[in-house]
Amino acid sequence: MKKYLQYGAFTLAAALLFTGIQPATAQDSEQDGAKLYTALCASCHTPTPGKMMGKPVDGLVAGMEKVKNMESPTGPLIKMKAVLTPLTEAQIKNIAEYLNQLK
Repeated sequence: MKKYLQYGAFTLAAALLFTGIQPATAQDSEQDGAKLYTALCASCHTPTPGKMMGKPVDGLVAGMEKVKNMESPTGPLIKMKAVLTPLTEAQIKNIAEYLNQLK
């Protein structure tokens, strides 16, 4: 499992480096949420994640925080935890806000 976490952390670092993603400000949170989602989430959840589109921000944040704080994730949750772990609360909220505005 440590190998998966190291790979996930490396993948995330590379994605952030190559896409130039920085912590978001209030003005560009939606745009940053879209960039973060595309760079980090869309490969597994698809570019248009039907089940998450339009969901309440608080519920989406809670779901991501639950995975981020899991002690022993299994299957695809291992990769998701590795992707979410280095993200700030603001970045997670930006992703949730982006998903919320999708129809």
